[in-house]
Amino acid sequence: MTTNVHTSIQPGTFTIDPSRSACRLVATHVFGLKPVAATVDLRGGTVTVATDLAASTASAILEAGSFTTDKPQRDKDVTGKRFLDAERHPAIAFRSTGCRWSAEGWLLDGVLRVRDRDCDVTLTISEAERTAEGCHFVASAVIDRVAAGIGTGRAIIARPVRLTLDLWAV
Repeated sequence: MTTNVHTSIQPGTFTIDPSRSACRLVATHVFGLKPVAATVDLRGGTVTVATDLAASTASAILEAGSFTTDKPQRDKDVTGKRFLDAERHPAIAFRSTGCRWSAEGWLLDGVLRVRDRDCDVTLTISEAERTAEGCHFVASAVIDRVAAGIGTGRAIIARPVRLTLDLWAV
């Protein structure tokens, strides 16, 4: 499928720079109390921009044990056996399965692997720009944490978790 939407990014494969990139998460309590913001470090990944943008792909690996909020005890609980089990499952992985244009803009469909369980996720790409060193992307998604294999905490944590990726690639 060829589209009429163009980008200034030259086709090619770019490597995500973990030192400049960020993954932010926001979850709320079941009763809508104060949202909890967290970050997770990126280990790396790639973005391939195709001449036909619909053929573009991406992959990324996150460090499960790097989950960080403003409360160290919460971080320990979330990275522990009941939630992410980062010791046994140190990586959270994403791989794209398709890229498409919609009324919302460019969408990147893919599979998110958490605790050796796969779930479908769609990232909405809000920014895609060329930089002097390569390219910069911002993408977001709402993930159903129970579908992603994190069923613990149902009485205190709402199911949807908002994810935002700020990726710099060279």
